[in-house]
Amino acid sequence: MAGGKRIFFGYFTVAALVLTSFIPLSLGLSCAGIFYPAVSADLGIGTGLLGYYTSILWLAAMVTLPVMGRLLERRDARLCVGGAVVVIAVAFVWLSFTQSLWQFYAGAAAMGIGVGMLLFLAPSTLINRWFAKRAGVLLGVVMAFTGVGGVVWSSVGGVLIQSIGWSATYLSFAVLSIVTLPAALFMVASRPADKGLVPFGVSESAVAAAQAQDGEGSASVPLEGVPAAKAFKMPVFFLILAMCFMLNFGMYVYFMIPSYMNTLELSIAMPLLGATASSVAMAGQTVSKLALGVVGDARPYVSTVTTISLGVVGVVLLFVGGGSAVLLYVAAFVYGCFYGITNVMTPIITRRAFGDAEYPVIYSRVSMAASIGSVVSGFIWGASIEATGGYALMFVGVIVVMALTAVAVLAIGSLSRKEQR
Repeated sequence: MAGGKRIFFGYFTVAALVLTSFIPLSLGLSCAGIFYPAVSADLGIGTGLLGYYTSILWLAAMVTLPVMGRLLERRDARLCVGGAVVVIAVAFVWLSFTQSLWQFYAGAAAMGIGVGMLLFLAPSTLINRWFAKRAGVLLGVVMAFTGVGGVVWSSVGGVLIQSIGWSATYLSFAVLSIVTLPAALFMVASRPADKGLVPFGVSESAVAAAQAQDGEGSASVPLEGVPAAKAFKMPVFFLILAMCFMLNFGMYVYFMIPSYMNTLELSIAMPLLGATASSVAMAGQTVSKLALGVVGDARPYVSTVTTISLGVVGVVLLFVGGGSAVLLYVAAFVYGCFYGITNVMTPIITRRAFGDAEYPVIYSRVSMAASIGSVVSGFIWGASIEATGGYALMFVGVIVVMALTAVAVLAIGSLSRKEQR
């Protein structure tokens, strides 16, 4: 740490990212599904159509990610993170006044702009800039708080919807989101050099070499890695795109847990069954992200395949466990472990393949593949629910795609090892 006993400023940035993950990001993303049954009943819109909310959200994120990536690379990160918080709060206000399907979708599009920055870009980019060591662990901690937030806010939101209605709950979420704005503006810094520092864990020899080359005492340490133009032509890049695309086919299940459980006989006696199961799934996500943050750097491919396997088990249990609340909660937890992969392992795998030199540019393209997968899967699974009147086809399809994703991960590992030789 620079400055004797002073706290390394990078940890303040991590704390701000934890807060924005815990509140606005969790509220905007992890809690989306708890509103579907109430909005459906009030507005007379099918839950399958409401489920396109996630597709619209991811579509908006996908379209804006390249612009957001360039903004984060060239502009003040405080404005990028703070702007995302404001956009999410405004989206909640808009959703509270929704009276038609197009208005609901417009709110989802606005939400996607803010979510894209806080989920895909800000955590991985800023942590990788500030920490040469511990990046995987800290990224896991930050992303785990989307799960912690999901546990807390899915339960709180379910109770609020029952007591004050879905519209007032959306407004409550807007207020909670904007509370994090001061942290985004005063605890975030774009780069260590902005504070006269170097990344945590960078050796003194690297600092000395950079200073000698630059001729100044405040020289920043050059980042190593593959240029984006070269990375975009490498076979491993396309495999990572395929992995991210397919992963998000499996993520869709989470958003439909409340609606699916609302169709079960158990929900008559347990009206909060779906909201509680969403919270349990977020608990699984939290455990998974923390664990992957610790072990993911050392064994990224084995860790990812193992977690995908847990997701398959969770989906199977959701499919067959409709008669037992306990089994459904177990299924939700195990499935939630799978849900923790994307925002921990995808950055780790991308960084291992291409390094840090142009990481934000490369990862924005990788995130686009994830968003495309979310858009496409939302339309496919939403259409299957509307066409069949049930969830069986979605569950079976998700299991198949998860298996293919595991194959893609193993191929990435094999190809990466060959290229490193």
